Amino acid sequence: MSKKIITNKQQTILALLLTFRFLNSKQIQQFLNHKDHRRINGWLKDLTDKGYIERDFKPIYGILTKPAVFNLSPTGRKYMRDTYRDVSRKYLGKLREDTKRSKSFRTKCQVLADIYLAHYPEKVEKLMGEITEYLTDGVILEDNKLQFFTSAFYEDLEEIIPILKLKPDAYMYEKDKEGITHCIFYVLDAYVPRLMLQYFLKGIFTTLDEEYWEEDDIQSLQIYVLCPNNMVIIYLRRLLKSFLERYYGKTLIFHFATRNQLQKRIQTKSGKTGWITASSENEE
Repeated sequence: MSKKIITNKQQTILALLLTFRFLNSKQIQQFLNHKDHRRINGWLKDLTDKGYIERDFKPIYGILTKPAVFNLSPTGRKYMRDTYRDVSRKYLGKLREDTKRSKSFRTKCQVLADIYLAHYPEKVEKLMGEITEYLTDGVILEDNKLQFFTSAFYEDLEEIIPILKLKPDAYMYEKDKEGITHCIFYVLDAYVPRLMLQYFLKGIFTTLDEEYWEEDDIQSLQIYVLCPNNMVIIYLRRLLKSFLERYYGKTLIFHFATRNQLQKRIQTKSGKTGWITASSENEE
């Protein structure tokens, strides 16, 4: 089947969906920095009609429904594979099962997008260009530049960034004259058992103990954990104290916040998310 003609903006939408896997129409509008939602909906409808994306929308009579959620279809994945030489074939293979993904997984993907939109709104336009560059020429880490990645680009980074053995939901790299700052992001499921929370922290510190990542130019490792509620934050902070007391590596800082705090920042477009921090430096 031959390619059906799409616009540059629509091609950007496909690249966004490759990067985050599931996005709602409102998020796509924010990433494209476009004021007219009708134009966005027109592009999305055209992409859906041409078979490049799949649309998940379940209206409930009498209730204000959430925006439609989109992901790449098999045709969309083939388009990306044929258009961009550096798209990961391994990653595309993972997307084959996206139609069957759970609601919690789809929500996690959208929350990751919200994290970026809430904290780096001034960098959204640059991100669009960077994604295209990564897909076309591969990932190149640069100095004096904040670079944000999802698992779509981990294959290019795994050999040079040992921190990715922690399997974060998203990763940010920044190198300046002070050194390298690694930021990794996790979004916890709404109903994660306490035993899994214990394994979560234990896995992080076990990996840090086993894997060599302490190059001289590393400044710190920042771990951001978005939690379903404050009770999970309280429990994780209680567990974390004993782990940090036994940790002797480079500066390690944990940041905790809830999804509600993130949503409030997005809705008000001002203020701070209010991350609660815990640092290895405080445990010395």
